[in-house]
Amino acid sequence: MKTNVVILGAGYAGILCANRLEKQNKNCKITLLSDQFYFQERIRFHEFAVGRAKKRIPIQEYLRKNIDFQLGKVTNIDPNNNTVAFQSHQGEKSVPYDYLVVAIGSGNIKQLSPEENSIQSEKALVTFQIKKDPNQIQNLCILGGGLTGIELATEWKERFPNANVTIVDTKEFGHSFSETGKAHLKKTFARMGIKTIENIGIQSIQNGKISFQNKTNLEYDCLMNCTGFQTESLFDHSVLHTNTKEQIYVDGYLRSKQHSNLFAIGDVAKVNDSILRMGCVTALPMGAYVADTINQIIKNKKPSEFQFQFFGRCVSLGRNDGLIQFTYGDDSPREWILKGKLAAWTKECVNRFTLFSIYMEKLLPFRFYLWPKGNLFQKHNWNQKIRETKEVAR
Repeated sequence: MKTNVVILGAGYAGILCANRLEKQNKNCKITLLSDQFYFQERIRFHEFAVGRAKKRIPIQEYLRKNIDFQLGKVTNIDPNNNTVAFQSHQGEKSVPYDYLVVAIGSGNIKQLSPEENSIQSEKALVTFQIKKDPNQIQNLCILGGGLTGIELATEWKERFPNANVTIVDTKEFGHSFSETGKAHLKKTFARMGIKTIENIGIQSIQNGKISFQNKTNLEYDCLMNCTGFQTESLFDHSVLHTNTKEQIYVDGYLRSKQHSNLFAIGDVAKVNDSILRMGCVTALPMGAYVADTINQIIKNKKPSEFQFQFFGRCVSLGRNDGLIQFTYGDDSPREWILKGKLAAWTKECVNRFTLFSIYMEKLLPFRFYLWPKGNLFQKHNWNQKIRETKEVAR
């Protein structure tokens, strides 16, 4: 009798997990459930937002032939009875599971204003493109100075040089980068004519105007919310414990703390006090790890806990500039960066490698994807390290 493994979500983590598990264990019946027919290359959504062409590749082209792909919207998950209900074009269906892998990603945002737009999901991106004509936008305001906000701002300004582009960050702009990295970001923004408003609280957002706590205002004709990721709510909080971002609390094996046969990977997983953050960089390793772990459990082998460490952070600054921020294992920045065209080329290679990894897991008979391993809970006090380095230099 085959073991039923159901995977919810066909993004980077879900597809890689399905392909990797299928070729390791032929005694598994793998069902991959998604409400999307085409694969969403989310790491390029900032490019698509300005009108650059995108490929529409059916999810099934990335899957090994024995994986059962089901198109539908999840309506209920019952972890006590090990079933998932979903609505398909054929009506309501239900599928049982021995192991459930939740990999639904983070297509939502925390809404700040009814006037805002988002590129966090395919649906939000399409809605934005229907509502707005980029050629008519004169004053674009981006809320959030993280990687998405930075990439969207530079992509937009390069494509529409006559538009006014402003990033609003309630913290210091570029605070997650090293001093050298921040200097390059600010230099690039000054060269491109992108404005930044930082270290300031927002009092209100309405009628095409942001009012700040220092009594200043900023007018816009398009507001883009890039303040962070939010996952979709699939579980009643009484059934499964989640945080305010709807992430599922998991242990070191990426298993639900309440149901040992339920795994969460990618943006929907929350390992308390760990170095992990949302993003493709962590989604792929989680998908590969859980595939290996489920296979080991089925074969009565004892798996080891998930290990991961960061190596760097890649940011595109338009098509011909970029910034590679090298980091310690816990994602805190070193004072080493790569910039310019070489960095832009490196970021493009990273983007392509993500899809290449998924495709290779489909084609090759052996496990392909590897990732840097390290302690999830070991924090590096990089500020202290910098101070110590300066003291030695003196």
